[in-house]
Amino acid sequence: MDFSLRELSYFLAAVTHGHLGRAASACDVTQPALSKSLKRLEDETGLALFDRANRTLRPTSAGLAFAEHARKVVNQYEDALRHAESLRAGKGGMLRLGATAATMDTVVMPALQTLLPAQPGLQVALTLGLSDELPDLVQQGDLDLAVAPSDGRGGVLRQEAVGHDVLKLVAGRRNPLAGRPGLALADLAAQRWVLPKRTSVARQRLDAFFARENQPLPRAVLEVDFVSAGALKLVAGTDLLTVAPAELLDDTPDAGVAALSVDAALPLTRDISLLSRRQAVWSPMMKAFRAVLKNRR
Repeated sequence: MDFSLRELSYFLAAVTHGHLGRAASACDVTQPALSKSLKRLEDETGLALFDRANRTLRPTSAGLAFAEHARKVVNQYEDALRHAESLRAGKGGMLRLGATAATMDTVVMPALQTLLPAQPGLQVALTLGLSDELPDLVQQGDLDLAVAPSDGRGGVLRQEAVGHDVLKLVAGRRNPLAGRPGLALADLAAQRWVLPKRTSVARQRLDAFFARENQPLPRAVLEVDFVSAGALKLVAGTDLLTVAPAELLDDTPDAGVAALSVDAALPLTRDISLLSRRQAVWSPMMKAFRAVLKNRR
Protein backbone atom coordinates (compact mmCIF):
# COMPACT_ATOMS: atom_id res chain seq x y z
CA MET A 1 0.00 0.00 0.00
CA ASP A 2 1.29 3.43 -0.94
CA PHE A 3 -0.64 6.18 0.82
CA SER A 4 0.72 9.35 2.40
CA LEU A 5 0.36 10.98 5.79
CA ARG A 6 -1.55 13.74 4.04
CA GLU A 7 -4.13 11.24 2.78
CA LEU A 8 -4.46 9.77 6.27
CA SER A 9 -4.97 13.27 7.69
CA TYR A 10 -7.64 14.00 5.09
CA PHE A 11 -9.32 10.69 5.91
CA LEU A 12 -9.34 11.45 9.65
CA ALA A 13 -10.79 14.91 8.98
CA ALA A 14 -13.59 13.28 6.96
CA VAL A 15 -14.30 10.87 9.84
CA THR A 16 -14.31 13.73 12.36
CA HIS A 17 -16.54 16.13 10.40
CA GLY A 18 -18.78 13.60 8.66
CA HIS A 19 -19.32 16.03 5.79
CA LEU A 20 -17.29 16.51 2.62
CA GLY A 21 -17.52 20.31 2.61
CA ARG A 22 -16.60 20.79 6.27
CA ALA A 23 -13.75 18.28 6.03
CA ALA A 24 -12.39 19.98 2.90
CA SER A 25 -12.55 23.36 4.62
CA ALA A 26 -10.72 21.99 7.67
CA CYS A 27 -8.00 20.56 5.42
CA ASP A 28 -7.85 23.72 3.26
CA VAL A 29 -8.42 21.77 0.04
CA THR A 30 -11.20 21.70 -2.53
CA GLN A 31 -14.02 19.19 -2.19
CA PRO A 32 -13.09 17.42 -5.46
CA ALA A 33 -9.48 17.07 -4.25
CA LEU A 34 -10.63 15.62 -0.93
CA SER A 35 -13.08 13.26 -2.62
CA LYS A 36 -10.33 12.07 -4.95
CA SER A 37 -7.99 11.47 -2.01
CA LEU A 38 -10.60 9.42 -0.13
CA LYS A 39 -11.34 7.34 -3.23
CA ARG A 40 -7.62 6.69 -3.74
CA LEU A 41 -7.32 5.56 -0.10
CA GLU A 42 -10.26 3.17 -0.55
CA ASP A 43 -8.63 1.77 -3.69
CA GLU A 44 -5.32 1.29 -1.88
CA THR A 45 -6.88 -0.45 1.14
CA GLY A 46 -9.51 -2.37 -0.80
CA LEU A 47 -12.06 -1.24 1.79
CA ALA A 48 -15.28 0.73 1.61
CA LEU A 49 -14.39 3.33 4.23
CA PHE A 50 -17.54 5.48 3.98
CA ASP A 51 -21.24 5.24 3.30
CA ARG A 52 -21.94 8.30 1.17
CA ALA A 53 -25.24 10.19 1.02
CA ASN A 54 -25.02 13.49 -0.88
CA ARG A 55 -22.07 15.24 0.80
CA THR A 56 -22.53 13.39 4.09
CA LEU A 57 -19.80 10.90 5.00
CA ARG A 58 -20.59 8.12 7.44
CA PRO A 59 -17.68 5.79 8.30
CA THR A 60 -18.37 2.11 7.77
CA SER A 61 -17.31 -0.38 10.45
CA ALA A 62 -14.18 -1.00 8.37
CA GLY A 63 -13.64 2.75 8.16
CA LEU A 64 -13.85 3.16 11.93
CA ALA A 65 -11.39 0.31 12.47
CA PHE A 66 -8.98 1.79 9.91
CA ALA A 67 -9.33 5.21 11.57
CA GLU A 68 -7.89 3.83 14.81
CA HIS A 69 -4.72 2.71 13.02
CA ALA A 70 -4.52 5.89 10.94
CA ARG A 71 -4.78 8.07 14.04
CA LYS A 72 -1.85 6.22 15.67
CA VAL A 73 0.32 6.79 12.59
CA VAL A 74 -0.54 10.48 12.33
CA ASN A 75 -0.13 11.03 16.08
CA GLN A 76 3.31 9.45 16.10
CA TYR A 77 4.40 11.54 13.12
CA GLU A 78 3.16 14.74 14.79
CA ASP A 79 4.92 13.69 18.01
CA ALA A 80 8.16 13.31 16.05
CA LEU A 81 7.77 16.80 14.53
CA ARG A 82 7.15 18.40 17.94
CA HIS A 83 10.10 16.57 19.47
CA ALA A 84 12.34 17.66 16.60
CA GLU A 85 11.26 21.25 17.23
CA SER A 86 12.13 20.81 20.91
CA LEU A 87 15.58 19.52 20.00
CA ARG A 88 16.17 22.49 17.69
CA ALA A 89 15.09 24.86 20.46
CA GLY A 90 17.44 23.22 22.92
CA LYS A 91 16.13 22.93 26.46
CA GLY A 92 12.48 23.69 25.81
CA GLY A 93 9.63 23.00 23.44
CA MET A 94 5.84 22.85 23.66
CA LEU A 95 4.01 20.73 26.23
CA ARG A 96 0.23 20.34 25.80
CA LEU A 97 -1.29 19.57 29.19
CA GLY A 98 -4.83 18.89 30.33
CA ALA A 99 -6.22 19.20 33.85
CA THR A 100 -9.57 19.00 35.59
CA ALA A 101 -10.82 21.69 37.93
CA ALA A 102 -9.87 19.45 40.86
CA THR A 103 -6.29 18.85 39.65
CA MET A 104 -5.47 22.24 38.13
CA ASP A 105 -4.62 24.07 41.36
CA THR A 106 -3.70 21.09 43.53
CA VAL A 107 -1.43 19.13 41.18
CA VAL A 108 -0.67 20.79 37.84
CA MET A 109 0.08 24.36 38.93
CA PRO A 110 2.40 23.26 41.79
CA ALA A 111 4.23 21.00 39.32
CA LEU A 112 4.62 23.86 36.83
CA GLN A 113 5.87 26.09 39.61
CA THR A 114 8.81 23.69 39.87
CA LEU A 115 9.19 22.87 36.18
CA LEU A 116 8.97 26.27 34.46
CA PRO A 117 11.88 27.94 36.31
CA ALA A 118 14.04 24.88 35.58
CA GLN A 119 13.09 24.86 31.86
CA PRO A 120 13.19 28.49 30.65
CA GLY A 121 12.57 27.46 27.03
CA LEU A 122 9.44 25.48 27.85
CA GLN A 123 6.05 26.62 26.57
CA VAL A 124 2.89 25.07 28.03
CA ALA A 125 -0.56 24.99 26.46
CA LEU A 126 -2.87 24.19 29.37
CA THR A 127 -6.42 22.94 28.78
CA LEU A 128 -9.08 22.84 31.51
CA GLY A 129 -11.47 19.97 30.83
CA LEU A 130 -13.85 17.48 32.38
CA SER A 131 -12.72 14.12 33.69
CA ASP A 132 -14.66 12.32 30.94
CA GLU A 133 -13.35 14.62 28.17
CA LEU A 134 -9.61 14.71 28.82
CA PRO A 135 -8.96 11.00 28.14
CA ASP A 136 -10.45 11.40 24.67
CA LEU A 137 -8.29 14.46 23.98
CA VAL A 138 -5.19 12.52 24.99
CA GLN A 139 -6.20 9.49 22.94
CA GLN A 140 -6.86 11.65 19.87
CA GLY A 141 -3.46 13.31 20.17
CA ASP A 142 -4.80 16.78 21.00
CA LEU A 143 -3.00 16.65 24.38
CA ASP A 144 0.38 15.17 25.26
CA LEU A 145 -0.56 14.48 28.88
CA ALA A 146 -3.46 15.08 31.25
CA VAL A 147 -3.83 14.93 35.02
CA ALA A 148 -7.27 13.68 35.97
CA PRO A 149 -9.13 11.27 38.23
CA SER A 150 -8.72 7.72 36.95
CA ASP A 151 -11.68 6.66 34.83
CA GLY A 152 -10.88 2.96 34.50
CA ARG A 153 -9.88 3.11 30.82
CA GLY A 154 -6.49 1.57 31.51
CA GLY A 155 -6.67 -0.56 28.36
CA VAL A 156 -6.95 2.51 26.13
CA LEU A 157 -4.60 4.93 27.86
CA ARG A 158 -1.58 4.60 30.06
CA GLN A 159 -2.55 5.74 33.56
CA GLU A 160 0.16 6.36 36.15
CA ALA A 161 -0.94 7.10 39.70
CA VAL A 162 0.37 10.45 40.93
CA GLY A 163 -1.80 10.84 44.02
CA HIS A 164 -5.36 10.70 45.26
CA ASP A 165 -7.95 13.02 46.70
CA VAL A 166 -10.70 12.60 49.27
CA LEU A 167 -14.31 13.52 48.54
CA LYS A 168 -16.47 14.93 51.32
CA LEU A 169 -20.24 15.21 51.67
CA VAL A 170 -20.90 18.90 52.25
CA ALA A 171 -23.68 21.15 53.60
CA GLY A 172 -23.98 24.81 54.49
CA ARG A 173 -22.91 25.56 58.05
CA ARG A 174 -26.46 26.77 58.84
CA ASN A 175 -27.96 23.53 57.60
CA PRO A 176 -29.20 21.46 60.61
CA LEU A 177 -27.39 18.41 59.21
CA ALA A 178 -24.03 20.16 59.51
CA GLY A 179 -24.11 20.07 63.29
CA ARG A 180 -25.34 16.50 63.73
CA PRO A 181 -22.75 13.86 64.59
CA GLY A 182 -23.03 10.28 63.33
CA LEU A 183 -25.34 10.85 60.37
CA ALA A 184 -26.56 7.79 58.49
CA LEU A 185 -26.94 7.84 54.72
CA ALA A 186 -30.67 7.31 55.27
CA ASP A 187 -30.70 10.78 56.87
CA LEU A 188 -29.67 12.19 53.49
CA ALA A 189 -32.20 10.27 51.37
CA ALA A 190 -34.71 13.12 51.06
CA GLN A 191 -32.14 15.86 50.52
CA ARG A 192 -31.54 17.82 47.33
CA TRP A 193 -28.07 18.01 45.84
CA VAL A 194 -25.75 20.03 43.64
CA LEU A 195 -23.80 17.33 41.82
CA PRO A 196 -21.28 16.91 39.03
CA LYS A 197 -22.58 15.22 35.89
CA ARG A 198 -23.16 11.46 35.91
CA THR A 199 -20.20 10.90 33.61
CA SER A 200 -17.74 12.44 36.09
CA VAL A 201 -15.58 10.25 38.32
CA ALA A 202 -16.77 12.05 41.48
CA ARG A 203 -20.44 11.41 40.65
CA GLN A 204 -19.77 7.77 39.84
CA ARG A 205 -17.95 7.31 43.14
CA LEU A 206 -20.79 8.95 45.05
CA ASP A 207 -23.53 6.91 43.36
CA ALA A 208 -21.58 3.69 43.90
CA PHE A 209 -21.15 4.58 47.57
CA PHE A 210 -24.89 5.06 48.13
CA ALA A 211 -25.73 1.93 46.11
CA ARG A 212 -23.27 -0.12 48.14
CA GLU A 213 -25.06 0.98 51.31
CA ASN A 214 -28.45 0.06 49.74
CA GLN A 215 -29.61 3.68 49.76
CA PRO A 216 -31.40 5.68 47.04
CA LEU A 217 -29.01 7.61 44.83
CA PRO A 218 -28.65 11.33 45.62
CA ARG A 219 -31.22 13.48 43.83
CA ALA A 220 -29.61 16.28 41.82
CA VAL A 221 -31.57 19.51 41.41
CA LEU A 222 -28.53 21.14 39.80
CA GLU A 223 -25.91 19.34 37.72
CA VAL A 224 -22.63 21.13 37.03
CA ASP A 225 -19.49 20.32 35.10
CA PHE A 226 -17.56 20.37 38.39
CA VAL A 227 -18.13 21.53 41.96
CA SER A 228 -16.45 24.93 42.26
CA ALA A 229 -16.10 27.61 44.91
CA GLY A 230 -19.22 29.20 43.43
CA ALA A 231 -21.18 25.98 43.89
CA LEU A 232 -20.06 25.87 47.53
CA LYS A 233 -21.43 29.39 48.05
CA LEU A 234 -24.76 28.25 46.62
CA VAL A 235 -24.82 25.33 49.05
CA ALA A 236 -23.92 27.68 51.92
CA GLY A 237 -27.01 29.81 51.30
CA THR A 238 -29.52 26.98 50.78
CA ASP A 239 -30.52 23.58 52.12
CA LEU A 240 -28.70 21.84 49.26
CA LEU A 241 -25.93 19.29 49.74
CA THR A 242 -22.96 18.52 47.50
CA VAL A 243 -19.81 16.41 47.23
CA ALA A 244 -16.47 18.19 47.01
CA PRO A 245 -12.74 17.40 47.18
CA ALA A 246 -11.28 17.94 50.64
CA GLU A 247 -8.60 20.21 49.17
CA LEU A 248 -11.28 22.52 47.74
CA LEU A 249 -12.76 22.85 51.24
CA ASP A 250 -9.29 23.59 52.63
CA ASP A 251 -8.71 26.25 49.95
CA THR A 252 -12.08 27.97 50.58
CA PRO A 253 -12.41 28.19 54.38
CA ASP A 254 -14.75 31.18 54.11
CA ALA A 255 -17.24 29.49 51.76
CA GLY A 256 -19.69 28.89 54.61
CA VAL A 257 -19.85 25.09 54.24
CA ALA A 258 -18.76 22.13 56.32
CA ALA A 259 -18.14 18.44 55.75
CA LEU A 260 -20.92 16.24 57.13
CA SER A 261 -20.18 13.69 59.84
CA VAL A 262 -21.41 10.45 58.27
CA ASP A 263 -21.03 7.10 60.00
CA ALA A 264 -20.83 5.06 56.78
CA ALA A 265 -17.58 3.79 55.31
CA LEU A 266 -16.11 7.19 54.43
CA PRO A 267 -13.89 8.65 53.12
CA LEU A 268 -14.65 8.46 49.43
CA THR A 269 -11.40 8.52 47.53
CA ARG A 270 -10.40 8.67 43.88
CA ASP A 271 -7.01 8.12 42.34
CA ILE A 272 -5.37 10.94 40.40
CA SER A 273 -3.49 9.75 37.33
CA LEU A 274 -1.18 11.06 34.65
CA LEU A 275 -2.78 10.07 31.33
CA SER A 276 -0.81 9.42 28.15
CA ARG A 277 -1.23 7.48 24.93
CA ARG A 278 0.26 4.03 25.07
CA GLN A 279 1.88 4.55 21.65
CA ALA A 280 3.22 8.04 22.44
CA VAL A 281 6.90 8.84 22.00
CA TRP A 282 7.81 10.79 25.12
CA SER A 283 9.55 14.13 24.65
CA PRO A 284 12.09 15.36 27.22
CA MET A 285 9.51 17.85 28.53
CA MET A 286 6.90 15.14 29.00
CA LYS A 287 9.44 13.11 30.96
CA ALA A 288 10.41 16.16 33.01
CA PHE A 289 6.79 16.91 33.93
CA ARG A 290 6.22 13.29 34.97
CA ALA A 291 9.38 13.35 37.09
CA VAL A 292 8.16 16.46 38.93
CA LEU A 293 4.81 14.78 39.65
CA LYS A 294 6.51 11.63 40.91
CA ASN A 295 8.78 13.65 43.22
CA ARG A 296 5.78 15.41 44.73
CA ARG A 297 4.15 12.18 45.95
